[in-house]
Amino acid sequence: MNFEERVISQSINLTDLEDKIVKYFFKNKEHISDLKITYLAHKFYTYPNTITRLCHKLGYTGFSDLKSSIKNENLGNIKTEDYEQKELRINLELINQMKSEKVLDKLVNAKKINFYSMGQTAYATRLVVGNFYALDYKSFFYDYPNDLTHIIGRENDDVFFLISLSGNKKQLIELAKEIKSHGNFLITLTHLSINPLAKLADERLYCYSPDKRVDDYNVTDKTPILLVMNDLFKKYAEKLNKKITSV
Repeated sequence: MNFEERVISQSINLTDLEDKIVKYFFKNKEHISDLKITYLAHKFYTYPNTITRLCHKLGYTGFSDLKSSIKNENLGNIKTEDYEQKELRINLELINQMKSEKVLDKLVNAKKINFYSMGQTAYATRLVVGNFYALDYKSFFYDYPNDLTHIIGRENDDVFFLISLSGNKKQLIELAKEIKSHGNFLITLTHLSINPLAKLADERLYCYSPDKRVDDYNVTDKTPILLVMNDLFKKYAEKLNKKITSV
């Protein structure tokens, strides 16, 4: 992932101070290699370790790695790879960096886990929910938004999981607002982007699947949804002490 994608993927986990430092990096990307960690610590009234922790949070080995990576992005010194390789690599990076512990705790303690998605994405979501139901008997997929609306707010311990690659569907955004207005916990999975649905979530998960079209027909790849959710499924099974066996 490039610097911007790393920031988006960790945006919900950044502190106010880290947000300010990240904005400074964006503003000074062209001169990033000249920055010293001691200068940044002094400028933001903090310690060098704070800068280092931020770099680790973004998936870099340290401040030098961050500077080197951003410098290479500025110069266009990025390893050539075909689009399929790039998509797979970024999705694997997102999975490796996914902070799933809070999500897993919420799933374990939820009375019900209510999944919803629309259009073609719903086919992938149904597959996911079938696997989750095999673990907990409390994961459900809803075919119609009205069915979901009827249960929002009924139980404080219900968790809602909305999946949308674009994160821009008006109907999903309205559902998310209603979920939040009733105090229920909301998890979203979207394409790695700044989008209104993810902004409403208590926990944001991301996959990498940019919009693709053939003659205005949506052919966006849904496989990344399955990759990210299968990783979450396996971690959830482990959390529940359920063993997944090959037969």
